[in-house]
Amino acid sequence: MNVSDFIHLTSELLWITLLLSMPTVLVASILGVLVSLVQALTQIQDQTLQFLIKLVGVSIVMAMTYDWMAVAMLNFANEMFNLIDKVG
Repeated sequence: MNVSDFIHLTSELLWITLLLSMPTVLVASILGVLVSLVQALTQIQDQTLQFLIKLVGVSIVMAMTYDWMAVAMLNFANEMFNLIDKVG
């Protein structure tokens, strides 16, 4: 295995990490901004409200996308194990 193969595998790993984390990060960010906006407009200063709404939103997104995430991670892991078998 040469350097270009290692760089390719590392970039593939980073892309998979980015794609798998994107739904939860986007939902948490969007909900955080929306709840902060509502809190600023209504002058509610409760921090647990923002945490609870983001927790519920992220939990729903994780429940909806866990199958896709698991398949993507397992495919990458199988690819890495097959590569280890070929190299070693």
